[in-house]
Order: sequence, then C-alpha cells, then structure tokens
Amino acid sequence: MKKILLTIGLLTAVAVGSSYGQGTIVFGNTGGTRISTNSGPQGVSGVGLVAGNSTQTFYYALFYSTTQTTVAGVNANIEGTNGVYAFSASGWNDGTTGGAYSTNSAAGRFQPSAPNTDGSASVNGLAGGTSAQFVIIGWSSNIGTTVGALAAYLQNPTVNGWIGESLVSGPIAPGTLGATSAAGLLGAAPAFIPGFVLGEVLATPEPGTLALCALGGASMLLFRRKK
Repeated sequence: MKKILLTIGLLTAVAVGSSYGQGTIVFGNTGGTRISTNSGPQGVSGVGLVAGNSTQTFYYALFYSTTQTTVAGVNANIEGTNGVYAFSASGWNDGTTGGAYSTNSAAGRFQPSAPNTDGSASVNGLAGGTSAQFVIIGWSSNIGTTVGALAAYLQNPTVNGWIGESLVSGPIAPGTLGATSAAGLLGAAPAFIPGFVLGEVLATPEPGTLALCALGGASMLLFRRKK
C-alpha cells in the first residue's frame, strides 16, 4: 500500500548560481498530487504522519527536454527498477541547479533546498519562456545525494531504498525570475505532472554472503543425510 513520504526537515542547502535568465518553476502540489512510497516505514496509507515520525528523507532531480515527450519511448510512473530513468535516456537534460534538491517538511511535497527569492526553483540550462517537457526523479537519501550516486546504486543496490520517476509533463514554459511568474509543474490537468510513487529496491546480497548461505544449506543437507 502506498505510504506518504515524510521528512525530518530540509537537508543541507546546495549552492545556487545566478538564476536570472534561467527558467523558474514551482512544484505547488496539493493533497491530491503528493509523492508517496509503495512500502516501508514512511507513513500510513493515505495519512501523512508528522515530520518527527519520519525515518527517511528524500531527494529529487528535475529533468527536462525540448524534443522528447517520452523517456526511452515510455511515458509512465517508474517504480524501483521497473523502467528507464531520464538520466539514462537520450534527449533529457538534468535541470537541477546545484545537483540535488530535498523534500520540505510537509509530507509528500518537494521544494528546492535553496529556493529563489520568490520560492521558485531555477531550471539549470533552460531559459525562461522556453517550452519543454519535464520529469521528476525522487529517491531516498540513504541512496546518495546526486544523480551519479543514484545511477551507481541502481547497478548495485547496497541498501534498501526507494526510487521513482514521474510521468512526463506536457509542454510547460517556465517563468523568468524578476520578470514573469514561475510555472507550476504538479497538478491534475493533463499538461501537469500528477503525484507519483517511489518503488522499493531491495539490497543485493554481497557475493560472500551468498556463498555462506549456499555453504550453510549444503551443510544442513549433509547433516540430515548422516542422521
């Protein structure tokens, strides 16, 4: 059952360069478009617990494309390892200023770690007013703090974690800081990104652990035969 993401407050802010000229967005998701996990201790089905009850915080990365309307030919909410993520697909750009963002203190809602003066997030490499499609990738902080760490984790999961990717938005033109209002990303209308789910990924046992398990199983069979 889906569990609403919880946080224990903002993570350490990341440095943000000049935002003027870059496109700006806001998440602005409501109760109907919150981000959730498919399992784990983060919450109770349909209920966002208070921040103090959280055992996990979350990061997100924002990807955009001016040419692609799918990620590797698919437009779907990806949970866990069941699909291709934008960082591995052609035509998609990491628009996350500073490399990583965190969730805020409200359940299932994202906000930038270092927001602009109007509370928006800048889209790195995308000018204000330039229409593009967007996807959001979210993951639990125990996986790592960067997209690179996330990609490495998917090759070799060393801890149980949560990762997911949203649907691809329709064309959205971001605002320009100081000139036009930031564009919203999350919402129920077709052009916007609806709420999505992060799927659990279980840690892969180390080869040595697998060998010990196999040896233990063989020893038990031998013991039974002797009896």
